[in-house]
Amino acid sequence: MDELDLLKKHWNANHNFPKVSKDEISGMIHKKSSSIVMWIFIISVIEFLGLNLASFFLFNDDSELKGNNNLIFEFIVNNIDYVSGLISVIFIVAFYIKYRKICVADNTKNLMKQILQTKKMVNYYIAINISIISILSLFAAITILTADKDPSHGWSYYIFIIGIFLFLFLIFFGIIWLYYRVVYGILIKRLMKNYQELEKIED
Repeated sequence: MDELDLLKKHWNANHNFPKVSKDEISGMIHKKSSSIVMWIFIISVIEFLGLNLASFFLFNDDSELKGNNNLIFEFIVNNIDYVSGLISVIFIVAFYIKYRKICVADNTKNLMKQILQTKKMVNYYIAINISIISILSLFAAITILTADKDPSHGWSYYIFIIGIFLFLFLIFFGIIWLYYRVVYGILIKRLMKNYQELEKIED
């Protein structure tokens, strides 16, 4: 239970509890909001480091994925680090800038504006990451299937392989979606709770 919730609890339990000004409540919400955005920034940095460490082992020069004869596939594998890294860095910088803006927000309306913009930014970040993962998974499946030149493999074989790919993709997609839903969902929920408290102050 955070400072603001404790204050509400004591206020409801004891009507003689000293009154707190709107500015003091706003200051508490301000502090909470900056802390939440800082956590969003920290998690995005951890993701960036973790994904780059994983790609080092998956897409290094000795990786079987780089031995694929498909030139387009090789081009994507060779450049995926740069593309995903660039996108991650852009959002990491954006999250940090948003954190700084929330820290120096000088009024309630500005703080509310920064909270809404942070929520949108996180949604874009999640949507882009899931889209990249989905596109790469689909392209990898198509590349592997088209690389199979065995004439003995009929339509039933390919349908079976596509079914396996689809099943594995849905499981992987579900795990990724659940991760973003839990980690970022909790933070955004808390951030929007602060937004609602600020709305009450403004009213």
